[in-house]
Amino acid sequence: MNINEIDIDECQTNNGGCDVNSDCTNTIGSFTCVCNEGYSGDGITCNLASAEKNQSEQAIGIGVGVTVGLLALILLVLLVLFFIRRNVIVFFFLKKTQVHFLFFIFYFLF
Repeated sequence: MNINEIDIDECQTNNGGCDVNSDCTNTIGSFTCVCNEGYSGDGITCNLASAEKNQSEQAIGIGVGVTVGLLALILLVLLVLFFIRRNVIVFFFLKKTQVHFLFFIFYFLF
């Protein structure tokens, strides 16, 4: 056996220096690193693919938007209830019993 034919499998130790999100492939005298599916990079460094990053950032944005919208709606309802209790809002088109009915509904819903 010739010394040139002896190959050391670099992938057996520390994944050959490849990223934890990549596959190490031993070749004669060397090795290659390829990022796993869903990751991009040179194999030594692999990052989450940009499409998946965009989806997670979009989900966070939607969650924040919905939360802010709900808080604004709750604040609006509380302000309306406050002004109705103080008789600041006068419903000219409603009878007094209808105004009390609306207050009753808002009070028990929120």
